[in-house]
Amino acid sequence: MAEQGRGSLLCLGLGITLGSQLTILAREQLAAADIVFFHSNSHYLNGFLQQINPNLVDLQPFYQAGQPRSKSYQAMLDAVIGAVTAGKNVVWACYGHPGIASWPPHEAIRQLKAQGYRAKMEAGIGADACLYADLGIDPMAEGCQQFEASQFLFYQRTVDVSAYLLLWQVAIAGDFSLARLESDSRYIEILVQHLQQWYPPAHQVILYEAADLPIWQYRAEPVSLAELPQATLNQITTLVIPPLHPKKLNHKMLDQLGVPADHPLRRSRLS
Repeated sequence: MAEQGRGSLLCLGLGITLGSQLTILAREQLAAADIVFFHSNSHYLNGFLQQINPNLVDLQPFYQAGQPRSKSYQAMLDAVIGAVTAGKNVVWACYGHPGIASWPPHEAIRQLKAQGYRAKMEAGIGADACLYADLGIDPMAEGCQQFEASQFLFYQRTVDVSAYLLLWQVAIAGDFSLARLESDSRYIEILVQHLQQWYPPAHQVILYEAADLPIWQYRAEPVSLAELPQATLNQITTLVIPPLHPKKLNHKMLDQLGVPADHPLRRSRLS
């Protein structure tokens, strides 16, 4: 992967379910690396990676309680970029997909490319792919909007209630400090109040968590929107809000497109 005597970076995805979602190519790239940076989100991961490449650096200790995540991210960047500029063939092994809800890999690639180093990203199976499979959702069928939960609060968003709405990292919704790791019911109350612009309190939502190990079950817990502040929310919990009502046909657009009057689309129950 690296040029002779010059370091390189590959950010790859390990998938969500340990081992079963790692591609053959990713395994080969892990084995060939001079050094592998990773986040030990479970003690199983360290042992799994040790079997592939023992030259590991765990980035999890860079997270410190009460410390803004921006400071932790900068320390990670310094460590990874430093290894590349020292001439190492570096793999940054990321949970799920390396480019989803993960700013540091994007930034490391950007900085290294600007310095003339080879740096790229390989896709991995993310939590969204697991969610669609586990919950039986086709995002193309009803439509699907998704936002990071805090950004959903911080910015003005338009919600289509005839589509699915996914809010990622819901446990830390509203965290402007970038330091919280635990859920705060006060912020969740604010999120619920905000969502009630579009959804009634009794609307059924789903708390979803993908399975980290093949022998574990995923979580798909139904609760009403009003019950959300009292629910157990973990770092990996995603809030899934099903459509409130069916999507409606745009009759003016059908006319403009010349859809015949006897076309099945005209007789759809969604008209």
